[in-house]
Amino acid sequence: MVFLKENKKEMEAVIFDLGNVLLDYSPHRFLGEMGIHPDLHDRLAAVLFEDTITWSKLDRGTITISELVETASEKEPSLRKEIKQYLRKWPYYFNAIPQNIAAMYRFKDAGVKIYVLSNFANEVYAMIKKRNAFFSDFDGQILSYEHKVIKPEPEIYELLICTFQLNPEKAVFIDDILENAQGAVQAGLNAIHLPACAEIEPYFIFKE
Repeated sequence: MVFLKENKKEMEAVIFDLGNVLLDYSPHRFLGEMGIHPDLHDRLAAVLFEDTITWSKLDRGTITISELVETASEKEPSLRKEIKQYLRKWPYYFNAIPQNIAAMYRFKDAGVKIYVLSNFANEVYAMIKKRNAFFSDFDGQILSYEHKVIKPEPEIYELLICTFQLNPEKAVFIDDILENAQGAVQAGLNAIHLPACAEIEPYFIFKE
């Protein structure tokens, strides 16, 4: 049996966000690891992941990586090469967070269902899934690009609950972004706002 430490409720399902929960996602760090000159980092960040409107379209599955290259390049034509480099390579810089993958399997071994609810772009998710065998062990996944809806929109939590017939009182969602955790609470789920890449297991109590 698994209980939330905060309220001592027994959990039947644990739902994971991906970035900074199961996968280390640090877009600024990725820029450095790719060898892109530090003087360009702020300009690239501004036209890529800090352009939240365009980035949301990518997660929603309404634009492609190629279209994002064009949109970003229109804003910074001199950085077209670096924009293409980043968007071609960044899926290879997500690394699994070992202690949280271990916790995921501990939940599974305890008989708890495990799910994914994440904002993710189609092409990026496809590459990351190939590189991480643990993706085949979830009981179900809701990815934003497949349904054209993103967190923290209420519809995505309703879709999760209905698709997998969850009892919200006995399910907990873990996300590193406060607004996404709050959206889960508004949908009736329990939620953990996890500091980026922090350990999951201390938030739970395991009993035989």
